[in-house]
Amino acid sequence: MRKLLTAAVAVVSIGLVAAPAASAKERLLTLYSPKIDSLPYVHDTHQVTLEADGIGAPKQPGYILGFKEMALVDSKDPKAKPLPIAKMMVHHFLYFAPGRVDQGSGSCWPGVGFIGGRGEEHPLGHPQMTLPKSSRGTYGINNRLADGSAPDWSLTAMVMNHYKRPKSFYVRTRVWYTTEPRKSIIPIVIGNCSQVANGMSYDVAGGGRKGSNYVNSSDWVAPFSGRMLVASSHQHGGGKYQALDSRTCQRRLFKAPVYHGLPTHPYNAIRPILHEPGPIGSGAYATAKGIPISEGEVLRRTAVHDNHNLHVAAMGFWATWFVEDDSVKRCGKLPDDIVEINKPPRYDHTPDYDLVVPQLSKPKGVFGAFDGSALEIGDNFFRPGKITAKVGETVTWNFTGSLPHSVTVANGPRGFSSVYWGSRAGESYSVTPTVKGTYRLVCLVHPTTMAETLVVK
Repeated sequence: MRKLLTAAVAVVSIGLVAAPAASAKERLLTLYSPKIDSLPYVHDTHQVTLEADGIGAPKQPGYILGFKEMALVDSKDPKAKPLPIAKMMVHHFLYFAPGRVDQGSGSCWPGVGFIGGRGEEHPLGHPQMTLPKSSRGTYGINNRLADGSAPDWSLTAMVMNHYKRPKSFYVRTRVWYTTEPRKSIIPIVIGNCSQVANGMSYDVAGGGRKGSNYVNSSDWVAPFSGRMLVASSHQHGGGKYQALDSRTCQRRLFKAPVYHGLPTHPYNAIRPILHEPGPIGSGAYATAKGIPISEGEVLRRTAVHDNHNLHVAAMGFWATWFVEDDSVKRCGKLPDDIVEINKPPRYDHTPDYDLVVPQLSKPKGVFGAFDGSALEIGDNFFRPGKITAKVGETVTWNFTGSLPHSVTVANGPRGFSSVYWGSRAGESYSVTPTVKGTYRLVCLVHPTTMAETLVVK
């Protein structure tokens, strides 16, 4: 379970229902994580338990009807304003209810109790997925264990601290909840499941001509017949669009655009840049009638990225809501009530893909020739700081120290990265460069204090 939860860190991103209460028995719960401490200028991941005590997670078993807010705050005052995104950016929140019933099958994250989350594409902390009152009175995510009690939740929070000092914060969660019975919603992550161990991420090496594309695709086979009520595209890393097609029925379900921020948006304007700016929105869709998907139907996911520049730790997958329905007929009529949600009022379809992420820490020392021995990366250092190697030589880094670190190309002729949330002592990472040039490397977790320059000749 712990391994699966850790592997699921990359991700994500599905916001749930945020709408007015449909009945008096629906309640809007305000929940808080324990205090989380963050060092300045880090891009780190926090794993916290939200106890089922009515403070961290719902105390009573019931059904989750949606998340109205997922925000960083510095106090438990319900009126506290979320911390500004120019100071505390959210890469992602992922919420799990480990051991909950009715998890269903077919997800890239099986058995971990995934219930929802927020990604970079929800910069204001309102991951809205609107459904009509009739649907909210019918469906919900079952939040109970097999013994009938309410489960503790697990929260994965990756944040980027731009304060110049250590900062403490809480994750405030506002969730619509009911103890009334509902038909269970099955959250399903549709992506390349072989990428789970790397948090669903992959590298776009870049180096193509301007306007060229990198395509990452995979097929998913429906394990049951049902209706898709919600489909939310999560895509970043020079993303252009992500499509979801039924190969069985030869029809397109969605072509989700990626909405980038204008030049003045904090994602693009903040300094220092800790990683490639993410989108401020991505295509997400909802339907009360549901899209009919029959057992055995094959859906193809196609994520299209810019391939002119490098984009490390890119992602492209769909987070969906299904309900089982044995009455669904193969290739049944598509519903007429599909609406797009999560579209920002102002955006840019053509961002500056030539933006270069800087190497914020300048390596010291003189260049030495690579002799085949593993290089070392530990707490606050790469060793050596400067190294030369030849095309075709395999370079290996051994991880040491007590903190997680990564080996990531900030800028250079091609992109590559180890696990983006960091590897631990005893692990290693290898790459065989095939293109000459200067590779400016950083640790994504500690991008302002750790760097190494690799020159490939």
